[in-house]
Amino acid sequence: MSRLTFAASLLLAVSSSSLAQQATFTANDTGPASDAIFETKDAAIATAGLVPLAKTQLPKGEREVRIWYSGFGNPQYLVIIRQKGANITGRLMLWWDQYYESTPASADVRVDNFVRRGYDCGPISKRDSHFDEDRWVSSICEANLKGSPDWKAFLSEVEAHALSQSGDVAPADDQSGDENWGITVERRSGANYGVSHYHTALTLGAPEPGRGPKLQGMVGDLAAASKREPVVAQH
Repeated sequence: MSRLTFAASLLLAVSSSSLAQQATFTANDTGPASDAIFETKDAAIATAGLVPLAKTQLPKGEREVRIWYSGFGNPQYLVIIRQKGANITGRLMLWWDQYYESTPASADVRVDNFVRRGYDCGPISKRDSHFDEDRWVSSICEANLKGSPDWKAFLSEVEAHALSQSGDVAPADDQSGDENWGITVERRSGANYGVSHYHTALTLGAPEPGRGPKLQGMVGDLAAASKREPVVAQH
């Protein structure tokens, strides 16, 4: 069992029902970037019709920040913040991977059903993705957020807790090799690109010190604004 396949077994969200679903898949990926931290992230970006930030060219005076939050549960979160002059916009993407052995159509759909029931998001895009011996369906949708997030304040907080003010790559809290879990912050300003990775509060044991838990809370609060209200049974 490969590393990614093992990780997938930890990320399967079990729901009470497993409804049949038909999906149309795009042509197979040639695979995301070789760096372990971006194997599935680059696949998710391609599924959304975007380009990995490391390969994106921005006009002078524009910048983009992407905050990836990957934990032991689904969906995973991606916050994309774009600045052009004084204008700052943002959005939240929900993404997850469904590994399979034979064909994309055989991929488990329980996470799809879980996301549809629990979150208010747009259409789910899917892409058949390959990396080495791993085969998975990459799924992603854009969350509909309640209210109007203050993206300028959100970006300021991210900069304060994650990004080096000098523009250099900030040192990562995490040097353990568990890059697939935690917070990954990418930023590009013109031709300059940087990436940092941070541990988050873990399910077992005490939270690790550093920037990770703060960023985790910020993204978690944003994701909460996309959750559906629970249905109260009528008697």
